[in-house]
Amino acid sequence: MALSRLAQEFAAEIAQHDWSDAPWRMDRAGHSRTSDSPSRRTEQVLTEEETDRVRTNVMWVAAQVLGHADPQFDVHEFAEACGVNTSRAAKSSWIENGLRTQVGLYMQPGTRKFDPLTEVVTTDTSDAYHASTNCTLFRRGYQHAPIRRFAPGEVPANRKPCQCITLNRT
Repeated sequence: MALSRLAQEFAAEIAQHDWSDAPWRMDRAGHSRTSDSPSRRTEQVLTEEETDRVRTNVMWVAAQVLGHADPQFDVHEFAEACGVNTSRAAKSSWIENGLRTQVGLYMQPGTRKFDPLTEVVTTDTSDAYHASTNCTLFRRGYQHAPIRRFAPGEVPANRKPCQCITLNRT
């Protein structure tokens, strides 16, 4: 799945910016030490590993908002486009661990809360209902049956709530 235009543009800015002296200067977007005059160049510079940590944290902050807004958002593709070293990502879930999510659902930006439920989803082949099609448990069990949508209080009695429904919602 291709990144949205907004995600591509965030990634381009994050990848292009020189984060190596970020703790010591306030700078414009797209800062690069190589284009600084010698008088503007800071003496302190982060190591390559420290610079990667700053870039990764910036990626996670942007990814939290993008993932909440876009149900098709792919954090791995975004991390790679941001210039984050994703070589160990295939072996672990460290990229996902930097986000405020549970069972594939993103918390609201700036909070530790999930969106209030306005509808739930299920299929004729499922015995559970879910907060959205982004729920990892929904995706894992989805058998390409038509998706049925209900108001939270109108779910058929033969369906049980997925753990994505029982998350702290306000």
